[in-house]
Amino acid sequence: MNAMSLPLSTTEASSVPESMSTDSSAAVLPAGATSPPARLVLSPRPGVEASDGVWWPRTIDLATEVPLLDVAVQERVHARIARIGYERSHWSAAPGRIRTSLGITHLGWFEHSRYPDQILLSLSNYQRLVLTVLLPGSDEVTANAALESASD
Repeated sequence: MNAMSLPLSTTEASSVPESMSTDSSAAVLPAGATSPPARLVLSPRPGVEASDGVWWPRTIDLATEVPLLDVAVQERVHARIARIGYERSHWSAAPGRIRTSLGITHLGWFEHSRYPDQILLSLSNYQRLVLTVLLPGSDEVTANAALESASD
């Protein structure tokens, strides 16, 4: 299992349900370029469980992934990401802030975290979300099962 310590259900899924897809048209992209939407599922009851959702980035490059995540979060909770806290060991070097199509997102890292498979989001509306992160190279069936279980 390539998930970062995420307990997964045994339900297998071949693809992410349509209700979990996002539209990335709001992301700022170079002319003629297209980018797939962020693979993000938020819990219908944030703050109840240890994690408020699951995010499956395609790369370990936060400069690439954060703009897509910012758009996806804004579409779901109507607030953008103001700050992200993450454990540094899982990601390539990232700047202290990243410009997205919605504004500037500040990044802060921890050398060691009690929960290295999670990132902490502070939103523009002062809400906080904790997302469980799946490794980019995670098995598709396992990752899709994790994304499905987050929406339950």
